[in-house]
Amino acid sequence: MRRYYICVMVLTLLGAVACGGNNAKSDELPQFVPFDITVENEMLDLHICYQRIANADKDPIFASIEAQNYANSFDGYTVEPMSVEASAQLLADDYTEEDAELHDIILPRYKYVMDQEVHFERNRSILCYETYIEIYTGGPHEGHSLWYECFDLATGQLYDFDYLFEGEWGDAIRRLIYAKLNDVEPDNLIENVDMIPIADSVLITSRGLTLVYQPYAVASFAQGIISLDLSDEEIATTGAPLVWVDEE
Repeated sequence: MRRYYICVMVLTLLGAVACGGNNAKSDELPQFVPFDITVENEMLDLHICYQRIANADKDPIFASIEAQNYANSFDGYTVEPMSVEASAQLLADDYTEEDAELHDIILPRYKYVMDQEVHFERNRSILCYETYIEIYTGGPHEGHSLWYECFDLATGQLYDFDYLFEGEWGDAIRRLIYAKLNDVEPDNLIENVDMIPIADSVLITSRGLTLVYQPYAVASFAQGIISLDLSDEEIATTGAPLVWVDEE
């Protein structure tokens, strides 16, 4: 298997986060050191900025969150025992070796970008990862997506927002999102309220939630990633419980 030089940047000051991330300086919070790699050759342009919890071994909750973020970030490339370095190398090798014989004939370089940042929300009781992905493996354009995962720092539990689209408040939530979508992007693919899909990328903010829909989910590729902001007050009017507020 061919190997390529990987540049790994580790900041020595715990709590300093590269790639635009924010972090609070507290012994009671996760402290981050970015794992930053770049691979460039005739077949691949790869850059990964992964936010690793440096003090994960000090707290089982932090260790659980780190393990979940690792699994989410390197889905399909995880190893046991957990190793960000090994997973990044597996990913780079896969993108380089797959269809390698075609590169000299019809394909430009493959591209893979992962840029991860962290946010603390709600009086630093919630940790949210923001992960931007760009992928190109041929075709007319690159694929790109924006993913949020938010964790309760008291329990390490990942917030699941599917419940907002279910139960007695589900229809009201969809009506709220439908109105927001038509206001933000009138040229969309959603013809009625019932067509509103579940948002699988949600950020908890200081005021409410930001729901993210990837390209093609609710609008054409040209419209890009669609983000819709819902305040706590707007969500509360639907009758849906605000679990991220109740658990502060």
